[in-house]
Amino acid sequence: MALKLKVEVRDFIKDSFRSYYSSSFIEAPSDISRREFGFIFIGQEGMRRHLSFKSLEDLRRFLISEVPLHAYFSSAYYDFPDVEDMDGKVWRGADLVFDIDADHIPTPCKEVHDSWRCLDCGFSSKGMAPTECPNCSSRRIETDYWFCDLCLDAARDEAFRLVEEFLVSEFGFSIKDMIIVFSGHRGYHIHVRDKTAFELSIEARREITDYIRGIGLSVELHGFPSKSSSDIPPPSLSDFGWRGRLIRAIYDFICSASLSDLKLILGERIGRIVYENRSLILSSFESSPPKWPIINGLSMKVWGKLASKLLDRVVIHIDERVTSDIKRLMRLPSSIHGKTGLIAKSMSIGFLDNFQPIFDASAFGFEDFKIHVFHMPKILIGGNFYGPYRDEDVLLPKTIAMYLICRGSATLLNG
Repeated sequence: MALKLKVEVRDFIKDSFRSYYSSSFIEAPSDISRREFGFIFIGQEGMRRHLSFKSLEDLRRFLISEVPLHAYFSSAYYDFPDVEDMDGKVWRGADLVFDIDADHIPTPCKEVHDSWRCLDCGFSSKGMAPTECPNCSSRRIETDYWFCDLCLDAARDEAFRLVEEFLVSEFGFSIKDMIIVFSGHRGYHIHVRDKTAFELSIEARREITDYIRGIGLSVELHGFPSKSSSDIPPPSLSDFGWRGRLIRAIYDFICSASLSDLKLILGERIGRIVYENRSLILSSFESSPPKWPIINGLSMKVWGKLASKLLDRVVIHIDERVTSDIKRLMRLPSSIHGKTGLIAKSMSIGFLDNFQPIFDASAFGFEDFKIHVFHMPKILIGGNFYGPYRDEDVLLPKTIAMYLICRGSATLLNG
């Protein structure tokens, strides 16, 4: 649904975006003439797609003259990208793409700044929205999602782990064949442009996502016993793949967990036993070769149970639909995200580690800019707290002001 904004506000957004596109470097996707493009425009419903450009200069002219709110390009390469019939485009291959979004990562900050409301019964609550209303079972849920430093950091860390732990270390892709892009909103996109990934089928891409998300993973097959005793030694902390990932998760959890944390996952009695024997357990896993700790009242199957419980903490929360879609439209790097006013910023893996979206993806700077804010919860952005605001005039850095205006949470003082 198109955001309803006053004409003055629409014009302000378009003028601001046009100024950015007129004066900024725009990145061209590789093989630009073989890509399909799609755009969403302010005040219009739906997407205008099946467009193609012969050169970066053609794309740049379009962005300046038409000023889209959102700009996308296909992960796929076509012979005829501007043909409306998908089969008529003649698909030749596609980048392997991944989407990490803070929406899918459980973080405590969501209980502070996110909320939802059932459109049928009016029931509302804070935090991540359920699939259906717990009060009336309706699936018509209205959400009010924000981002803050904490959830943006969580998404960045997931992106870093995806690249380093999986794509490079396990799948063998080269960093030089990857494009890492901050989405301009709450997450990151990873584009793998490798010849071995180019012609991967939908099924092959889905298998990759299942592995990364730990779907169908058997902890027993990775060395964690499901029975009371086991003659098989535990995985080593230096092991590769899911064996090492899970034993390190257990080790780190036992290192830092409080008694209440252990009781919550393992139950009152077992949690206390693990807590009281923490040093012995850790030294057993550290030994070479590692061994299962022998402790009265603690059976071997507790380690399989703990590995299963901790699995969700070490999987990567990627959107399976994005990766398995071989004709996906992805946000155009260097374009502005129309819901935030931030740049979809591409970067190297070295820059990702310290990337700060509100500063590094700012399109409009930080001069003071006064706006009327309809609603904003208290949020930590760029190391500073803003809000809570409700129906008041506020002087804010322009990047923050543009974020509120673009999402419809604020307006111009004369708008």
